[in-house]
Amino acid sequence: MLTIYAPSNKPNSKAWEVFNGVKKAWPDQITVKDNGAEIEPAINSMFWGFVNNNLPLVKKLEERKHQFWFADTPYFGRFDNNNLKHDNHYWRICKNKIHATFLKDCKADRFEKFGMKIKAPTLKGSHILVCPSSTGIHNYLDRPNWINETIDQLKRVTDRPIKLRHKPRGRGTSGPSEATVPLSEDLKDAWACVTSCSISAVEAVCMGVPVFCDRKSFAEPMGNLHLEDIEDPYYAGPEPWLYSLAYQQFTPEEIENGRAVEILIDKGFL
Repeated sequence: MLTIYAPSNKPNSKAWEVFNGVKKAWPDQITVKDNGAEIEPAINSMFWGFVNNNLPLVKKLEERKHQFWFADTPYFGRFDNNNLKHDNHYWRICKNKIHATFLKDCKADRFEKFGMKIKAPTLKGSHILVCPSSTGIHNYLDRPNWINETIDQLKRVTDRPIKLRHKPRGRGTSGPSEATVPLSEDLKDAWACVTSCSISAVEAVCMGVPVFCDRKSFAEPMGNLHLEDIEDPYYAGPEPWLYSLAYQQFTPEEIENGRAVEILIDKGFL
């Protein structure tokens, strides 16, 4: 039995784009509950983002070591409201974590379709770019003051200029409603990118910028975990990691037609 926790009052939401496909192709029997009303999670649950009561429900499942699935924005191929098709955007689906697990030996095919270029690191940048995640993520990490704590810690270990880039939010709830400067511009001449769990880490790594992140971040296999190492950052070839991410995100079409389930089975998740 798979229990989907969904916003019952928003049938046209992004969450339902994932859940409607899951209901058609998932191998388990499915029941749906209102994530705005439930306070006790079932074993083997599925969530989309930290909306309504999802955050405390996910944390309870983690504490109890019970199985759950978490869907949210992808690592590549985000939706574009001006060009929205069933096969041109993706959603990540992760097991027992809110972000992807590092899988070895994934093929390059799913990543290569995005045409992203990977630059070698120069380690000659000047400023440090701080990219906070959402308020929900920081609460999930039990670090609601992550921004101030991180900047204070950086100031104790480096004299480099620090540039803060808040996460753009569609409704401006915990950051600007939209980015005024492309992330790629802020990453130019960056010595390092510091984040908790932001997907900005993908673009940073592809631009050859070392990443510092939380140990619960999907970037942990590529990232540095200790800010005291900011002047001596680690950077490794990212290709296997990028290929792995691409195998844990799927188009609505793939979720609906069973291709996502096939991949999850092949990778040992189902």
